[in-house]
Amino acid sequence: MKNSIKTVISVFVLAATISFSAFAGDKEIKKVTGFNSGIYASKDGKIRVNIDKYNHAATSILFQDSKGKVIYKEVAGKGDKKLRREIDTNQLPAGDYILEISSKGEKQTKEFQLQEKVVERSVKMD
Repeated sequence: MKNSIKTVISVFVLAATISFSAFAGDKEIKKVTGFNSGIYASKDGKIRVNIDKYNHAATSILFQDSKGKVIYKEVAGKGDKKLRREIDTNQLPAGDYILEISSKGEKQTKEFQLQEKVVERSVKMD
């Protein structure tokens, strides 16, 4: 009887230790950042960038092609709390692009692939 109680207690302690370790790991992953961003591609060929800043540091937006050529760059001041930008990609050639948002050592990166529009041709006969 004593052995079964010790076994049950040991299993309970082991389960509790694993559970608390899992929760501690989650807190590290959900670390608060200095900004939050939303990046959306629209059907009209524009990329919408929304940034909410929680720090008092400069924040930069960098949009470049796969070869490193800068297409769009902006540095927002320390006092700006919300940024809403729209980048028109209609005149850009097809290819791979990278959008990077950074502030005070933190960085978020989003990759895009621009493709040519496929035009369907139709024939109408009278």
